[in-house]
Amino acid sequence: MIAESLSLAEAGDLAGAIALAEALCAEDDAPDVAFGLLGSLHVEAANFERAMEILRPLAERDDADPGVLYNAGRAAEGLALLQDAATWYGRSLEGQPLSPALRALGMMLGRNGRPEDAYVFLQPWTAANPDDHEARRAAAAGAIALERAPEAEALLEGLPADEPGVKVLRAQIHMQRADPWGAINELRLLAAEPPPAFRGAIRRTLAKAYLVVGEAEGALEQMELLEDTGPEDAVVLASAYFQAGRLEEALDTLAPFAEPLPGSPRPDNPPPVARDIVLEYGRYLHSAGEAARAVPFLRLATELDADSPDAFQALGQALAASGDREEAREALERFQDLSRKAEDDVASVNEKRRDIADPTGRELRAALDLAADGELDRALENLARESQLSPDDPRPAYAASSLLLDAGRGEEALVAAERALAIAPERADGLYQRGAVLMSLGRLAEAEQMFRQALEIQATHPAVLSDFAVLLMSEGRDDEATGLLERLLEVRPDDPMARNHLSRLRGDRAPADGEHVNWAENGRQALRSQDFQAAEESLRRAVRADPENANLRLDLASALWENNKPAEAEQHAREAVTLEPSASAAHRLLGGLLLWRGEYLRAAESLERAANLTEPGPALLLDLGRAWEGAATEGQGTPDVQTFLGRAEDAYRRARDLAPEHSEVAYGLAQVLRRLGRDEEARAQMERYRELYGEEQRAAREDGTALPGEPPNGN
Repeated sequence: MIAESLSLAEAGDLAGAIALAEALCAEDDAPDVAFGLLGSLHVEAANFERAMEILRPLAERDDADPGVLYNAGRAAEGLALLQDAATWYGRSLEGQPLSPALRALGMMLGRNGRPEDAYVFLQPWTAANPDDHEARRAAAAGAIALERAPEAEALLEGLPADEPGVKVLRAQIHMQRADPWGAINELRLLAAEPPPAFRGAIRRTLAKAYLVVGEAEGALEQMELLEDTGPEDAVVLASAYFQAGRLEEALDTLAPFAEPLPGSPRPDNPPPVARDIVLEYGRYLHSAGEAARAVPFLRLATELDADSPDAFQALGQALAASGDREEAREALERFQDLSRKAEDDVASVNEKRRDIADPTGRELRAALDLAADGELDRALENLARESQLSPDDPRPAYAASSLLLDAGRGEEALVAAERALAIAPERADGLYQRGAVLMSLGRLAEAEQMFRQALEIQATHPAVLSDFAVLLMSEGRDDEATGLLERLLEVRPDDPMARNHLSRLRGDRAPADGEHVNWAENGRQALRSQDFQAAEESLRRAVRADPENANLRLDLASALWENNKPAEAEQHAREAVTLEPSASAAHRLLGGLLLWRGEYLRAAESLERAANLTEPGPALLLDLGRAWEGAATEGQGTPDVQTFLGRAEDAYRRARDLAPEHSEVAYGLAQVLRRLGRDEEARAQMERYRELYGEEQRAAREDGTALPGEPPNGN
């Protein structure tokens, strides 16, 4: 009867199949497989209550069949018992890792607003089932939510390009790749008559793209057509109003969501949009000249996200404007601690490019930061998740092994190193990591074998050369260690540890106490070679020996800035300005630091001084324009605004004369002209910006790279 029931179901006679299965289950000696079949048939017929009645007793057994668990999960999901569904799907996967429960659990999570969690399950499912287009679209949405643009692109490859859902996902990928015009081109025609199922997603994505390129009216056109806007939409709509210069409407849009929050109890896990609401509302209040009213909202923003540099910067500026200088200083110091790089710093730009193309590398850096802050377990959890998302990438296992080794958990570190080696047995990094762990465990012969194999693959691997030399020295095999250290110094001529080891092996005399060392030259050489840690150490010594040397102070400030110590960098830059007031470079560096901190008027004054002391280049003039534009925003409502905007316009125009192809200059000039009420000129500059930006995007795509970040907003 089981075979007959299955045949009827396959032929489309579900009612007949259920009748046969019900009759079989009514018999006294009916096997469990009959009940499993009956339950699955009721699931197919959407009779979820009857299916649950049959399947729950089977699913609650410790040895439940994976198929029964899968169908019990489907029944529970049909009854909106999502926790039960997730539990049963998960148990099904324990017994059969690639069962359909993998897809079902992922799709359920995606439908219920958890695309990031969904991707963990849909990624392996779509890899095994590439013809499942619906799952690939859902997996792509999860990859986008996790900011894994390359993986999202791979999932959409080959899907119908004209499908609205695919076009929305492609537009979102364009946004992650910092290509807002690509997103606009993807959706502009579709937005004229958007399919109802995708209307909201199309308009929201298009509005965000318009905001990035400075087209506030285009964003408003999309957002004002939405009905029943929630808090996320309110943030986008308010941003569009603010960018269009309609400050009161921006405040009115956010007020219903923002005003109740400071006095409300804090939820355990507040949604991210809560931070965005109070942060933007506080900023708009400050812009409206109500800094004191802004403070409670901005303080709440820092409480909701204690790692947000933007929130601390905005709070510090509002506190300063309302007269609370001491707390403002503390907030801005916290902002400095949280900020890694200035927005237009070259290293930051390169890092953003890497993050777009390499989300695994981004997650590794985040895990290492967690470990550095003492949160090792969280770091290891994140690395385990990344290993699951990128099963063919050995780097999460390398990182986990390194962290475990540093924590003294050698045996666990060895397991992680062996996992990395199993993924990529041909890579020297994996052989090195296993060798390093074995060396720490005292298994020197095995470690030596790993190091020798690694050098066969990569003869100049610095870490292998260094650790292998130490191993050999510990066994008195100095001749071979000397050869490795000499090879290491060819790769890294400034490696101090290698030089010390080699000097000891050769019996060289160490520098006597008091012997002259040219710390200034050592530091400047390290700066040129971008070894900023070594530069800082040497230049500190040089400054202690010659504290009145403005050039040394300036070099030390540069090293400190590169080492993410902006407060000290600013201190030495100020000293340099005091010691040599006519040094353009000192005013330039100080102005750049102040601009990064958001102290726009003081930044403008320093940068103006730098420009007056030398023939300014386009980069200096661009920063000068940004500083005056920011000063105008801070001074909104005062008589100085028009003067500051005029100076910003002058700086941008001078920068344009020197670099007519610079898109950021065109953007900055367009924004200033708009604020000055010269709309026709502003539109012309914005068109010029679009043209230049599009050329940069095309060049980036041809080079195989992505342009990072958003265009500058002058603030």
